Amino acid sequence: MKTLLAVLAASLSLTLTVGSQAADADAGRAAFREIYKEMVEIDSSASTGSCTKLVRAAETRLQAVGFSADDMQVVIPEGKPDDGNIVARIRAKNPSKKGVLLLAHIDVVDARREDWERDPFKLIEEDGFFYGRGSADDKSMAAVFLDLMIRLKQERNFKPRRDVIMALTCGEETSNRVNGVDYLLKNNRELIDAAFALNEGAGGLLSADGKPLTLQVQAGEKIHQVYSLEVTNPGGHSSRPVPDNAIYRLAVATQKIAQLSFPVQVTPVVREYFRVSGPLVGGEVGAAMSAIAQNPDDRAALERLMKDPSYNAVVHTTCVATQLEGGHAANALPQRAKVTLSCRVMQGTTPEQVKETLEKAIGDEQVNVAIVRRRDGSSAPPLTDEIMGPVKKVAAKLWPGVPVAPMMSAGATDGRFLMNAGIPTYGMSGMFSKSDETNAHGLNEKRRVQSLYEGREFLEGVVRAYVK
Repeated sequence: MKTLLAVLAASLSLTLTVGSQAADADAGRAAFREIYKEMVEIDSSASTGSCTKLVRAAETRLQAVGFSADDMQVVIPEGKPDDGNIVARIRAKNPSKKGVLLLAHIDVVDARREDWERDPFKLIEEDGFFYGRGSADDKSMAAVFLDLMIRLKQERNFKPRRDVIMALTCGEETSNRVNGVDYLLKNNRELIDAAFALNEGAGGLLSADGKPLTLQVQAGEKIHQVYSLEVTNPGGHSSRPVPDNAIYRLAVATQKIAQLSFPVQVTPVVREYFRVSGPLVGGEVGAAMSAIAQNPDDRAALERLMKDPSYNAVVHTTCVATQLEGGHAANALPQRAKVTLSCRVMQGTTPEQVKETLEKAIGDEQVNVAIVRRRDGSSAPPLTDEIMGPVKKVAAKLWPGVPVAPMMSAGATDGRFLMNAGIPTYGMSGMFSKSDETNAHGLNEKRRVQSLYEGREFLEGVVRAYVK
């Protein structure tokens, strides 16, 4: 009888423990969701919002759990009151290595209510997705990192061997703002100096039926350069048209750029991504990936992949016309016509080399090609065991059998500033999606609910592994 009572008591104790853990997990998820909701619902766009308002909300949360003025700094560039940034640190008592930087930008692309199906600055959960501007880019990671810093601070037994540093920054999405990462490196580097950084830039790829195919780790990115094509002309009265028309000449030049294909450059990172992903993607696309992994010069495979905008973007430099302006009156011949080109430039290619390629393709000296915004390129960070080991271990627990694939991002992030400052930066979120599903920067931006919570668990796992 005593044995039976002991067994029943042990069973009851286990049930209560499991129930308590489940309740704690639910409470933790609910608290995280509130942070995410608050971030999305604070408009931090350049035209109508304020990063500083969001920073102050984060500051309040950090203060509530014991972050002191020594552990947390709000940095607002002079003359830019809405461009605030916040850096918080959990210090190791006897650090054996430099810290780990958790970076996320909190500014978002503009969003007009009349264009969206839902209010872009309200977090709406619907059909398994969270909708809202910034719900994917990049307030999902910002919320994860803020939530993690709060929970780690509250743990009595959390004793990291290296500092954990969080930086929520402004200015990644627009040139109208002071870029927070660049500003901090130039004015307050000691706040964010680290052995390496985790950043946006990669998540995970889902199949058409929603199954995880690969977990991605961004190792390097293309650089965004802006160019212009401009034609000037004496103009005249529109009743006396002449062959030499600025708009016509520019149209011819623009069409030549539309037909221009820059040389293929399959980097080692992209080649490895194709090697891992090819068998999983399957079909013609997967076969083409596998073929290029074997032979980067396989023209037939390249042509197949380059039909897909996502894969075309990672095998060579691209330039696309994004803005057009010209003429000064409806009844006058145009004196000026101008096209803006958005170019995503491969690592190792200079802006001047791209300019030269554009000029050769156009072949018209009356079309002036200019570099409007020049950015320095960055190199790919090393994929060491220190970085990849924890990623693979946590991934195996959360997504058994799903391989980890390094990738190069076709878009640009603030990681380029850190890389050029000697801080290796890796894009990883653990948040899976189908290709082009989140529609970041576009209408009705969204993040899968399940993917957000899985990403939270993944990022916590790798951060704990990096600092233990």
